[in-house]
Amino acid sequence: MSFHQQITARNFLLIAEIDPPKGVNIKPFLDQALALKGRVDAVAVTDSEHAIMSMSPLAPCHELLANNMDPLLVINGRDRNRISLQADLLSAWALGVRNVILKEGIDPAWGDQPLVRTSGDLNLDVMAQAVSALNQGKDLGGESLNGGTAFAAGVGIDPSDDINVNRRRADALARYKEIGVQFAVLGPTYDLNIIELFVNKAQDAGIRLFATLMLLKSVAMIRYLDGLAGVPSVPNEFLKRLMDAPVKAQAGLEIAAEFMKDIEKLCSGAVLHALGWGPRLTELLTLIGR
Repeated sequence: MSFHQQITARNFLLIAEIDPPKGVNIKPFLDQALALKGRVDAVAVTDSEHAIMSMSPLAPCHELLANNMDPLLVINGRDRNRISLQADLLSAWALGVRNVILKEGIDPAWGDQPLVRTSGDLNLDVMAQAVSALNQGKDLGGESLNGGTAFAAGVGIDPSDDINVNRRRADALARYKEIGVQFAVLGPTYDLNIIELFVNKAQDAGIRLFATLMLLKSVAMIRYLDGLAGVPSVPNEFLKRLMDAPVKAQAGLEIAAEFMKDIEKLCSGAVLHALGWGPRLTELLTLIGR
């Protein structure tokens, strides 16, 4: 059963997030994905994640389909306007992509192309409206298409360290559902209180929620994350555990595997976010019995 079909079922789904290459050599991407074949339900192919320029996700998604793997096309609004968004979505459908995750995209000042200007044309509401229109055989201008789409659409939502911001973002799930969104992906956090807030609002809205599980690689990584403005801090228990561990990398995998049990109790699925540690996803999958 494809992800497109499973999204309406009640199964717990596991998605691996993989970045396209920064260049034209797609083999390392494909090798990493194929190592996960049969162990995850789908692969989310990112779109210049963290504002780091990389290959468009369209070609990697096509390669996954050619290898009988289910891709989720991540598409951000930062680098597009309404015309280019709709054009890319139509191209994706023509290539066989059936699932999309819509994101606004982070400020390019954080990435490797700091002189880039964002379009300022798109937010999640407009992006969701675009998918809904295409699914109904029309464009955003109301013009009929020569063949429409039928995407399973999700939205990516970043958690905050501000409870009021989290409440506003969680409340928006009901609005996205009304537009036609079927699922939401909550960005990385090890704070169960934040996850539970979004889970409750997602259940009220009738939308499936996926939590992102980020691998904690080192003490320095946790301290870096804790120093970022607007980002939820990593609970001290995990920092202490990593500090005390003789092998930090293994401890990080074990923490993730144990936290997955909490996610399974609360959410419709999880997105594995390796953050440059992709080759170790197979070890995590073994730890969680996949």
